[in-house]
Parts: sequence; structure tokens; C-alpha cells
Amino acid sequence: MRKWMLGAMVLLLSGVNGCSCSDDGEGSPADGGGGGDGGGWVTGDGGPVVVQDGDVVITEDGGHTWVCRPTVCDGHLLECGDCMDNDGDGVVDPRDPECLGPCDNTEGPALLAGVGGETGGPCRADCYFDFGNGPGNDDCYWDHRCDPLSVDPDFHPEGAECAYDESRVGTRDCPDSQSETCLDVCRPLTPNGCDCFGCCTFDELLGRSAADGGEHVWIGSVIEGTNEGTCTFEDILDTDKCRPCTPVEGCWNDCGHCELCIGREELPADCYEMDGGVPYRCPDGVQECGLPGEPECPDGYYCVTGCCQVAPI
Repeated sequence: MRKWMLGAMVLLLSGVNGCSCSDDGEGSPADGGGGGDGGGWVTGDGGPVVVQDGDVVITEDGGHTWVCRPTVCDGHLLECGDCMDNDGDGVVDPRDPECLGPCDNTEGPALLAGVGGETGGPCRADCYFDFGNGPGNDDCYWDHRCDPLSVDPDFHPEGAECAYDESRVGTRDCPDSQSETCLDVCRPLTPNGCDCFGCCTFDELLGRSAADGGEHVWIGSVIEGTNEGTCTFEDILDTDKCRPCTPVEGCWNDCGHCELCIGREELPADCYEMDGGVPYRCPDGVQECGLPGEPECPDGYYCVTGCCQVAPI
């Protein structure tokens, strides 16, 4: 994982996208703050971090600077949009692989989004990567009782209360295809290598295979009876912490060989040997982002696995 050493000198600005920032340390990782209603810009050790006209200019190790723009999700400033190093790992928001978009309120280490569509009720899921619970704002429908992996003894991905029920397959809760509204709202926010419901692939990146319990994992895995996320990059092979799931093909964002994907921060070397040395990663008209030297996304956009997508403000 690339590490940027962030500065301790912070100039604070009030009223940035709903963030009333102060220098009293409120919102630091130590006291559990960050996201939501604001707090100071918290960093690690190293060079300067400066707020300029609502943006946070971060100087990385080696002197390279980049601009972090506070980005709201449905009117909320959350951990992965607040330009703070909430988990203290030396990387901030779109540069942090554990941030899955501006609607993610847990910067790490767990991949649980903290808000959004982990569940829309028992066993039900909606768009994992937006803000709301339930399909009302995105028209995305899925139910883990339609996952054929949800059988005895493990009942992946959500547990025995969500045992596989074949009669639900093809119904409103488990449609054969998702609506155009779902695809328009949710799929742009969905990282490469995931479906709209938080079922993601790590097989190529981290060596997980069918023999390990499944090629896809539900990043919304939690300790049973709690909302405490258990799936991290370090635990990706632990099927108790990162429970297997079956991806929903009707709302799947593929992980191409020459694309940045969830958990992949660098492109394979052979990607630079084709197309004049410039890998194709994003659709026409969509700005690429996320690799050293590439410009940051413009205001109102967020870098989602290498491509600038419109933030759901």
C-alpha cells in the first residue's frame, strides 16, 4: 500500500461544505470523530497540509502536492469525503484504498461502508455505495436469500436467518436484471470489481479462489448481531471475516486487466506496452485519476477506482 506522509501544520477554515472546522482536535482518530459535522483537519507526521479556498492541499513524501476537495454525499460530509486521515494510515480519502467513495463513512481498516446499502432490512440489500438504506432513492433490489451460497452449514454471506429460498429468485426482491434507475444511480459509484450490493472480487489481487471458499466476498460482513465490520484487506482469505457471496450479474462492474480495481493500486506492467503506453481505463469523456502524476478530480467529482465520477451531492 502506498503511504503518503502528511503534515502536522494545518490551517483551518470554517464552513467548508458543511464542515465547521476547529483547531481543538475534535474529529481526530483518537476521539472517534471525523466525517459528519466536521472537526479539525487531522494528519500524520511530515510536510504541510493547507486549506486554500475550501480545498486541502496535501504535500506528499517527496514534495509532490495534490488537492483534496471536501466532497459531500447526499448533503452529508462523511469520513471518506472530509479530507482527513481518519484512520491514521497516512493516506486520505480518494488516495486511501479503504475508501470506497464519498458515501463511505468508515475510512478503514474495515471495508464496511458505515452508511448506505449494507442492508435495507434483514437479508435485503440495496445500492451499497450510496447514502440511503432501502431502494427508495436508487431502485436497486437484492436479497441474500437468493444467494445459492446461503445454505448449511455457513449460510454465506449473511447468516442462517437469510437461508437460500429459491422461490424468491426472479421476484421483485431478486430481479433478473436491475432497473435503468439503479444502473444510472448506483453503478457509477460502484468500484471496479464489485456489484452494486457490495459483493466484490479479490481473486486476482489477493489469491482467493473457489478452494478458499469463494472468489467473491461480501465487504459488508459484520460480527453477527452487530454493525461492526470484519472484512479488511488483511483478512480477505478469512471466510469468517470476509464471507463469500455470489455477485449480482445484472449490476456488476467488471475488474478489467488494465483498470484500477478495489484493492489494486498499480496497473500490470504490460498495460503500458499497449495503446502507445497509455492504458485505457475509463469510458470516453471520463477523467482518469488515482495514479501518481494524474490530476485530481474536479469539484463535484470523486475518484472511484481510477475514474472521476459525479458525487451524489
